[in-house]
Amino acid sequence: MTIRDGSKKVFVSVIVPTYNSARHLPACLKALRKQKYPNIEVLVIDNYSNDETRQICETFKTKIILHRGTPAAARNAGIAHSTGNFVLFVDSDQQLGDSVIENCVSLCTTQDVDAVKIPEVFVGVNFWGKCSALWKNSMVKAWGPKGGIPRFYRKEKLLKQLVFNGDLRWWEDMELYQRLKSTGLREAWCSRKLIHNETDSPTRAVRKYTSYGKSVTAFRSRKAEAPYTATINLSFSTLAQIPRNSGRSVSVLVGCLFLVTVKTFSAALGFLSGLR
Repeated sequence: MTIRDGSKKVFVSVIVPTYNSARHLPACLKALRKQKYPNIEVLVIDNYSNDETRQICETFKTKIILHRGTPAAARNAGIAHSTGNFVLFVDSDQQLGDSVIENCVSLCTTQDVDAVKIPEVFVGVNFWGKCSALWKNSMVKAWGPKGGIPRFYRKEKLLKQLVFNGDLRWWEDMELYQRLKSTGLREAWCSRKLIHNETDSPTRAVRKYTSYGKSVTAFRSRKAEAPYTATINLSFSTLAQIPRNSGRSVSVLVGCLFLVTVKTFSAALGFLSGLR
């Protein structure tokens, strides 16, 4: 899906990693198609899905690139194939709000910033998704205005840092952000929002966070340090926020705490097994 009007406006490449993403991908691509900014190309980097992901891309006439590896490696492949001046990273279960890209471009061109953070709102699709969304929305509040990680970058700034560590499945965006900040990254906040559709289950959490934990050992081969202390401090701050954000749903509150416990132990086990 390429949208160009022949004007002299800067060109934005949107990179969407996918793997069996048929459930959420149509909504993601529809939201991208609704963006008012005209000079956009969308690159779907697919890890050889065996569902209808590729057929959906064909329906939307979106360019798809097959690439095996982690989502971080997929983003690197997307950057390599991109033609834009700016790069926006969007996950397949996310939907951009109206005029997000337009606002990001405006901030970069009028305020001369290198990266833009986009406020994220998590929405639970199923019960466990609601539990996960409660945690993540509470984390956003605990993080505050100084938190968050940019999704919109000047491509030249990314290329100078050799982009993502493709071995990481967790914190890969934080690891890149650390390196970029050390170079004097200029940042701003988008005034629009991004919706993140959460689907989860204890079984999926075990698989996912065990894999995440194993990949954290890859930090030892990089200059950046794994944000252990920052993550622990943020987790305690998030716990304090949860009762205020849970509303009247006791079941979601209990499910959230259970899911966080499962994720914590799974990540720890994965990390310990990765040290061997």
